[in-house]
Amino acid sequence: MTEKEQTPARTRGNAKYTWDDTVAAIGRDFSTGTDRIADEVIEYTSVARFCEPWEIGNPIYWYVDVARQAGYKGVVVPWSEIKQTTLGYKFWRPGEPTRFPTNDKNADSPRNYRHGEPSAPEVPTPPIKGGLVTDLEIEFFEPVCVGDRLRSRGNKLVNVRVRNTRIGVGAFVNMAYEIYNQDGKLVAKVNQGGYSYNPK
Repeated sequence: MTEKEQTPARTRGNAKYTWDDTVAAIGRDFSTGTDRIADEVIEYTSVARFCEPWEIGNPIYWYVDVARQAGYKGVVVPWSEIKQTTLGYKFWRPGEPTRFPTNDKNADSPRNYRHGEPSAPEVPTPPIKGGLVTDLEIEFFEPVCVGDRLRSRGNKLVNVRVRNTRIGVGAFVNMAYEIYNQDGKLVAKVNQGGYSYNPK
């Protein structure tokens, strides 16, 4: 194994913090304070491409006349697609610097990459090397249809549980935010959890 292949995983967090600092931050909003607006309006093709591999045949996802007869303003976006693809933010645009400045396989691209926007404050956590998603809860309120453009708001720290597990020592952390459409109607509330840890 070469020296490059032994490069350790990128460490996140800050040595000046402990998990007590993370717990003390419960209730704080770690967003920029402005809505994060999806870069594209939802198009019919994206809904069709989402439904095809799953063979989702509900006609309100395919035919505008059927969707309107059912009381919707247009072709409906499946609930499961909303968080996965319709909140897409630009990865790169012409004129912006590359996100891959080196050929190092362990290089980490910038996390706050939306050009010209303020960086969100970091959650105060001690140094951690590993992380994984553990749970996701979404409560839906308003149907999303083709032609909508979604935005997310807030990023509140809602729960921290410090744990020593078989894979490492760290904390289960939950963050919550809301999704709105272009008319300001609440579409969904999202609570996403992950386990941040240092491997044993």
